[in-house]
Amino acid sequence: MKSKSKISLQELVLRMLAKKRACKHEDIVEDIEVLLSEKATDRKVKPKYVVNRTIKKMIEDEMIDQYDTEQSSFLSLTSSGRQKLRNIKLSSNNHLISTTWDGYWRMVIVDIPESRKKDQDAIRYILKKAQFVQLKGSVWISPYPLEHMMINMKADMGLEEEIMVLVTNKLDPMTEQLLMDKFATKKED
Repeated sequence: MKSKSKISLQELVLRMLAKKRACKHEDIVEDIEVLLSEKATDRKVKPKYVVNRTIKKMIEDEMIDQYDTEQSSFLSLTSSGRQKLRNIKLSSNNHLISTTWDGYWRMVIVDIPESRKKDQDAIRYILKKAQFVQLKGSVWISPYPLEHMMINMKADMGLEEEIMVLVTNKLDPMTEQLLMDKFATKKED
């Protein structure tokens, strides 16, 4: 159903909510409805219904929270919604992260307890998607400038003490050559 050039409704909702702390539910629906009606080829589709169903599903999946007041209903991103948006951005072929080495290595040290297995798996998945290479069981490294994403992610997930992000341009020459070789072969894959 979704071609590579199309953006999903879920992604549209996530992107709109990422810009603000909270948005009125009806404003999100109206904005997306306008976008859909501009591109609609099938007049049988009811954009408002489809958007509301998508939002309802995202609330059930805990990607967004809904807050009801007397005047209106507001939506905001949850940490798993932010994580989903990061995954979408990392999976896209046109993300804005430079793939040329700036001379700095980004190391992420992860020590998440087994009781938070879901978080362990999520972090591992994101690190792999971001093309980090696992050096040791809990140490990952990348030449790409992704430290801000990792710092924001650890704050969003409440893992301030379990994840450390280091940026350095000092490695011993043999280690640096080993890493350069690993990333050169990774780019060829």
